[in-house]
Amino acid sequence: MNKKGFTLLEVMIVVIIIGILSSVALPQYLTTLEKGKSAEAISNIGSLRTSLDRYWYQNAAGTNDPDLLDIDNPNTVTNRLYQYTVTGDTCTSTARIYTIRAERIGKETDYWAQWTQTSNTEGKLTRSSKLGGPTS
Repeated sequence: MNKKGFTLLEVMIVVIIIGILSSVALPQYLTTLEKGKSAEAISNIGSLRTSLDRYWYQNAAGTNDPDLLDIDNPNTVTNRLYQYTVTGDTCTSTARIYTIRAERIGKETDYWAQWTQTSNTEGKLTRSSKLGGPTS
């Protein structure tokens, strides 16, 4: 008699292999999704930076209030993923130093991106390790 099909052992081995592969791939997939969602933060930080610089050039002073800028406040968007804060209002008529920080809403504090303006010509974008930043 010639029977076609799979034995129970073969099916169990395939299920175990699929389980192992998915347990390895799922965390990496979720990390990749978070990195993709961080694009919202990076984009809004760039908009805030540009507007803060424009405000400084026009008024010879800085501000921590995104409502005073010539863009919509990203904290008022309905379905936003990040909360934005501007700190370090040490902008004078000759120098501007500030930090813009975006923290993921509903996640622990390991999901953030920030721009730190250290002088008129220098600044740096940093991200948490969960968003692809340095692990050290």
